[in-house]
Amino acid sequence: MKDITYNFGAIRDSVARLSSMELIKEDTSQTMESFVSKVSENPNLKKQQLIYKNIQSCKPFEKERLAERFLNQNLSMFKNVDWNQMMFENKQLRKDLLGAPDVSHVEASEAGDLFEAINTLIESVTRRGFADFEAEARAYDSVISHLTREVVEEGEKSEEKDDAPNLGEVWKFLTKMAVNNFNERYDHLNESEKEVLNVLISSNGEKKEFLEGIINENLTIINNLVEDVDKTHFDTLVSLKEKLQRMKESIDTMKHDDCILECIDLKQNLQGLL
Repeated sequence: MKDITYNFGAIRDSVARLSSMELIKEDTSQTMESFVSKVSENPNLKKQQLIYKNIQSCKPFEKERLAERFLNQNLSMFKNVDWNQMMFENKQLRKDLLGAPDVSHVEASEAGDLFEAINTLIESVTRRGFADFEAEARAYDSVISHLTREVVEEGEKSEEKDDAPNLGEVWKFLTKMAVNNFNERYDHLNESEKEVLNVLISSNGEKKEFLEGIINENLTIINNLVEDVDKTHFDTLVSLKEKLQRMKESIDTMKHDDCILECIDLKQNLQGLL
């Protein structure tokens, strides 16, 4: 079996499991908070968070061609990403949150095969010289199969008759609790998630236009804020303003995806000061 230790989906599942155990002991999970913080600060991690969540959680498509279009749009986010750099960042995320590979094991749960398929497709569009076309085809078919799956209604599922506690069900409940808590923690990003996704899969011209617009929006917010802040915040805002102006002047030569994600986060933080 292919090693999925540094698969983002598997890492995220392991974080959820660890967080569930932390939540049993306390009301918060330091691991979960750290995960959210690291993902929000890293464009490559954020893109992976988007594609895994979009594919795993979206409602099934009735037509295969619509599922294929959806999948290809999601993969287009990664066309300018370097595979080796992204894997380095995944490894660092795993090490920081879950420890060294020889100490703890990372493994996805029920969705492990789906996560591995997504990981393979990301590799196919980000790794220079990728030539394992059979693996790519299998991964593509696997994801499309998930996106066109039949949904079993709750009433159709068989019910457990055994009154004894089922440890598997208990574990599933705890993991679900951790994931729900994680989703709540991630709300400050989800508010603009659709906007982020639409921008990241758009054309370069549209990305540039969006970036110019959000830079100007941030500059406007900063200009409004500097009129009524203390010295410490004033210096910070002036520094941000200078950075945005430099960004605006070099917009044709910068990596639009990274700057867009940075500016969206900045806008959300600035709006919290208004």
